[in-house]
Amino acid sequence: MRGLLVTAVAGGVLWGIWVLLWRSTSLPVLVSGFWCVLLVGGLVGWRKAGQGFKAGVWYRLDLWGLFTALFLLGVARGVVRTAGAILRGRTDPGIIAVPLEVESDLSRLLLILAITASPGTIAILAEREILYVHCLRVPRGPHLPEVGAMQRILRALAG
Repeated sequence: MRGLLVTAVAGGVLWGIWVLLWRSTSLPVLVSGFWCVLLVGGLVGWRKAGQGFKAGVWYRLDLWGLFTALFLLGVARGVVRTAGAILRGRTDPGIIAVPLEVESDLSRLLLILAITASPGTIAILAEREILYVHCLRVPRGPHLPEVGAMQRILRALAG
């Protein structure tokens, strides 16, 4: 039962991100994104995924909703900043080091996916407790917006 729940939630989140990245709900996009659910189901069946989270985590729709909202906010903010950089013709690219506060592999994967899916940022390397991110515009502070909140949510999910 737990394996089905893990597959449904994790596969559904990845499938939703697939649809968001394609920016279409056409039948070919929906069908082609089903590989996400099948992949997660296979990994769960082989005991390669879903082991880092406690069973009750998959029922925490409030935390998953917050994570999704922060993800969408990061994408929207990235679109606005990237459009502004294009219109002004100025960028300030650079690589910043973001401290990784999450420990489970799935939490790290979701964080890296959220950073890379946001326009203007690409996660390029994760080493132990540091994630290196290339930014089109280096932020003023020592961290990326929303990443701290995302890590707190993912830590709450990982238990």
